[in-house]
Amino acid sequence: MASEDATRTRILNHMNKDHVYDSKLYLIHRLSYPKTLLLPSNTANVRLSDIQTTHLTVTIDDVSKNIPFEPPMASLSDSRVRLVEMTRQAEAALGVDRDMVSIKPVYLPPSGVGEWALLFAMLSCMFLLFNPSTLQPGGLIYSTILKDYPWIADLMYKQVWWGYWVLVTFHVGETLWFIWGVLGRFWEVPGVDVGTAALWTVDVAIHGFYALNKWKRMVRRQSKKNGKKDH
Repeated sequence: MASEDATRTRILNHMNKDHVYDSKLYLIHRLSYPKTLLLPSNTANVRLSDIQTTHLTVTIDDVSKNIPFEPPMASLSDSRVRLVEMTRQAEAALGVDRDMVSIKPVYLPPSGVGEWALLFAMLSCMFLLFNPSTLQPGGLIYSTILKDYPWIADLMYKQVWWGYWVLVTFHVGETLWFIWGVLGRFWEVPGVDVGTAALWTVDVAIHGFYALNKWKRMVRRQSKKNGKKDH
């Protein structure tokens, strides 16, 4: 019994020192508490107050909640594996992870000659695809940049139809995926303000895959800055 009490005390001390995030996850996943409980700004006092082979007890603002182990553990020595498994299941079900909690999504504007050149190129392509008449006699580009190369203007004009559908298909698809698959995950935790969300959505609509990679770069930078705790 003494050995079991010592194991219990060690588990509780460790969880309450380094893994309050996990205890909050259990409340959200198993007892339907709001995801905002995970935010650093949330003032709720959450701690693991007891652990048995059949259940654990999480106390939030002096209210204790029992969460059963399914199936029960053979002994408390199994708790590390079981708690890690519960954390992973909760993260998968809720669409969150410990790296997200302290991230503040910010917009990364174009920087450097290369990124501004890419933006100009993409906007130029969109202009051509949505205004193909500019490549025909009397059109702006036909009469200026390509005035000595009418055959190039004609060739480009003939390719507009497939270029248009490629652009629309890929960029609209990427934008919709970003809105629901990325912003949707970050909307509540850690939270994204409307202005930042709009800037990223427009960026993805223009740049497509490049903007998606830029978002990932922003998340990686903040995750590295905030650090990460493992079990």
